[in-house]
Amino acid sequence: MSVGLLALLDDVAALAKVAAASLDDIAGQAAKAGAKAAGV
Repeated sequence: MSVGLLALLDDVAALAKVAAASLDDIAGQAAKAGAKAAGV
């Protein structure tokens, strides 16, 4: 039982890392798009 729980927590941690990286990427893309739109 505890092995399954640890695996689940590991999966959740991995998903959280991927989500954080994606959000970071989206923010970066939005900033670039905003700068282009502003003509910077």
